Amino acid sequence: MHTSLSVALSSLFVLLGGFNTWLMLGSSKANRRLMILTHRIAGYVFIAIYSVMLYYMILRIKGAVDELPPRIIVHMVLALLLVPLLVMKIFVARHQKSLNGVLHALGIAIFAISFTLVALNIVWHVLRSATERPVSPVTSAIVLIFIFALFGMLLLRRPGDAALRQTLVHPIEDKHADGLVPAVTDVRGFPLILSRIQPQTHDSKTLRFIVPQNMRWSARAGQFLTFEWMIDGKRVDRSYSICSSPTQTGYVEITPKRMPNGCVSIFLNDHAHLGLVVTARGPYGQFCFDAEKHKRIVLIAGGSGMTPMMAMLRYIDDLCLPVEVTFIYCVRTQDDVFFKSELTELEARLKKFRYILVLSQPDSHWKGPSGHLNRQVIESNVENIAAAIFFLCGPPPFMENTRKILESLAVDPANVKQESFGSARQVMQTDSLESRAFQIDFVRSNKTCRNSESRTILETAEMNGVNVPYGCRQGQCGTCVTRLLAGEVQMERDDGLGTELKAQGYILPCVSRARSDIELDV
Repeated sequence: MHTSLSVALSSLFVLLGGFNTWLMLGSSKANRRLMILTHRIAGYVFIAIYSVMLYYMILRIKGAVDELPPRIIVHMVLALLLVPLLVMKIFVARHQKSLNGVLHALGIAIFAISFTLVALNIVWHVLRSATERPVSPVTSAIVLIFIFALFGMLLLRRPGDAALRQTLVHPIEDKHADGLVPAVTDVRGFPLILSRIQPQTHDSKTLRFIVPQNMRWSARAGQFLTFEWMIDGKRVDRSYSICSSPTQTGYVEITPKRMPNGCVSIFLNDHAHLGLVVTARGPYGQFCFDAEKHKRIVLIAGGSGMTPMMAMLRYIDDLCLPVEVTFIYCVRTQDDVFFKSELTELEARLKKFRYILVLSQPDSHWKGPSGHLNRQVIESNVENIAAAIFFLCGPPPFMENTRKILESLAVDPANVKQESFGSARQVMQTDSLESRAFQIDFVRSNKTCRNSESRTILETAEMNGVNVPYGCRQGQCGTCVTRLLAGEVQMERDDGLGTELKAQGYILPCVSRARSDIELDV
């Protein structure tokens, strides 16, 4: 190959490798499809140039009778090393899209080897021509390392990559006992603008809210947001599960069901209008699908409890994840099914997705399962029950019945994740509490105050200027988790606590009331 053509192809080879790395490490989600298409085209051109260069390299050494110099041997080894890396990257990009960390590592490794391949020849020739004497391998290596380090620094200084640098320098520490890393949350709140209203059933609508363009926001499949609604001049906080896919970072969707006495649900279904601005906090919750750990899942939902399940299904569909999914959905009639047409499309599109609809009040034409959820429905539709991870969501009576069924099937409680809609699941009754006052000692804040049993610990902390971060105020998100150093409390619910945190003496102040004088590590 002519020298000038070889230099041109080599330069384009390195530029394409660097460009693809630059695209992958970008934190912006704007024009995501265009970026993916550009990355794919550049990748195929990169492979084409690599094939041409590999062909001429083989021709160059073909028929050589003398021992090859070390530089040529290193060059050959690096060139051949690209083959398995390129195959792995294509496989991950096509079939394991959730493995972003692996994809990024492969991309950086491919660029580093490509850069070294070209630089080994160019740097050696440039230095030799400039000095007109042989150049030692050590000198070439030092110059090569310096150039590559300089390029790496420029790459990481790309605008908008502060979060990437933070992740590389300070890995995120996991707070929760289940090993899930919580998504980025905003406890102060951020504005959302209602941009679309889509009817789902006769008593529910899907509301799409636009996320501010300058906000880096993400959620895990299954989490929820806490909204601050202004209704009749009063602020009312309500939490709603996110039903849109976490891959959609420009908007977020919820699907509130109209309840007879629900002031917020009535407002959202009857009076919400395009352009409505609401403040949201979160995302919160540990009811999350984890693509790395959950390879076989069973989703069991009752009524509007299917909204977090929809986020999981959309996420699996968006990333083409090879997850075995069984979805058992229980409603009264076919008219009460949320996302009816989309579920049908998912059933046809996802090879490992099985959808079972159970109607408690079916019409005469219904041939599927009917009545309340029972053991037979689960046994006949779920294979290898012991190896599955169960996600349960729905009204309290539905949840209680489902838990009993799973217990009768000897399902490991560690394999059951729950999210309850409606009133809190009571751990102890609060109606029988007498009106007594106890002393609360906030150790770190160096404050001591009296607390009535009718007031939660979080409310007492707020009244006395003690900062306790919170999210849902319903005992679900775990944001306010605090260690109890001494004394006894009563928690209305403990969903937001993992097993390890409970064993270590942590409580949820937002749903806890003192039962004696207590000390808190806050």
